Amino acid sequence: MTQPEVSKDEIFKRLRDVLVGGFELRDEQLVPTARLVEDLELDSLDLVDFAVRLEQHVDLEIAEEELKSIKTVQDIVDLLYQKLNARS
Repeated sequence: MTQPEVSKDEIFKRLRDVLVGGFELRDEQLVPTARLVEDLELDSLDLVDFAVRLEQHVDLEIAEEELKSIKTVQDIVDLLYQKLNARS
């Protein structure tokens, strides 16, 4: 039996919870075009911490090369959408 597809909107909501709860960011900062380093001011340690939290939250592994390609909030949503729906 296949699981229903997870929507990008649902992924964005989960992602927002991780970023707001773990990195003291505000909801209004989290728009799809927000850049993780330049706009949200996450440094390299924050990005590693974020990847670990995200992996735990969605029960997926994110490869190092995938992490390096992530620049914006939308990049994360797209990657998770692809990975989560490939499992179903």
